[in-house]
Amino acid sequence: MNVFEAIRENGITARQAAEHCGIKINRNGMAVCPFHKDKNPSMKIDNRYYCFGCGEKGDAVDFVAKYYGFGKKEAALQIASVFGISFEDNRGRKPPPKRKRRLSLEQRFERAEKKCFRVLSDYLCCLRQWKEQYVPQEPDGEWNPLFCEALEKTMEKMEQASQPETWFDGSKSQ
Repeated sequence: MNVFEAIRENGITARQAAEHCGIKINRNGMAVCPFHKDKNPSMKIDNRYYCFGCGEKGDAVDFVAKYYGFGKKEAALQIASVFGISFEDNRGRKPPPKRKRRLSLEQRFERAEKKCFRVLSDYLCCLRQWKEQYVPQEPDGEWNPLFCEALEKTMEKMEQASQPETWFDGSKSQ
């Protein structure tokens, strides 16, 4: 059995491959497409994937190949390695060792930027939840530290938003 048959037989889905690549998929199976500049989820990922924004589609092998810039065989070998799938090469050889693709400086920056945005967005969501969840039940009640943090951070954000001269470069204009 070759690597492609082994992946198919083991039932590796595009969703599993995408999650392993660090793509966050919501409960409806939608994700922000990594193949074009996307702010809102436009890619449906399940057994296969399809992006309503750019039209990309395929299975787990296609996803990994496109995401890392590999050929299909290299992507299939990557999936087999990551998910621990054994197979026999038609020529009786073992699969080559896993090889990492070097990303350009721009690609590394873009990934880091997306990760920072996700972390900050998650933190903002936490702050909003804490502000509602931990509000004191009585006027004289004790304040939860998470409620205090939520108030403090949202006040800082409002202060920054009210100072337009700091929006672009962080310093006040003369």
